[in-house]
Amino acid sequence: MNVEVKKLTGDEVEPFIELIHLFRDVFETDKVTKAQPEHLRRLLARPDFVVFVAQFANQVIGGLTAYILPQYHSEKPVVYLYDIAVGTTYQGQGVGTKLLTQLMQYCRNLGTEELFVQADKEDSLAIDFYRTTGGAAMEVIQFTYPLNQ
Repeated sequence: MNVEVKKLTGDEVEPFIELIHLFRDVFETDKVTKAQPEHLRRLLARPDFVVFVAQFANQVIGGLTAYILPQYHSEKPVVYLYDIAVGTTYQGQGVGTKLLTQLMQYCRNLGTEELFVQADKEDSLAIDFYRTTGGAAMEVIQFTYPLNQ
């Protein structure tokens, strides 16, 4: 299977929308983006936000989003891998590893200090994926404050 992984630019809104729909399907959520294409275009043009997609036969079959975060105690940024998913038909075929490898190379080229990602304790597939791709687990507790109630 010849899968192409590429970083999207500001003009590539349609593949980004395809990826958002893939996230919805893979994560089994009812969340649908309310963002207009122009907002997504502006987001893609930001230097602190990256989207990589995996395409096969001109179809988005996987992808990831990440944020580049400056630090105050180092001149090197850190990168937060926000979402990564591969369509269920293509899981277990190295697509996720290929996406993560491309992101890590991108981060190295930026001079990034580290890449980090969170996984829910119940998500054993994600935890196994991050472990097998070289990630080191840390025990943390995340708190969320919903602000739009």
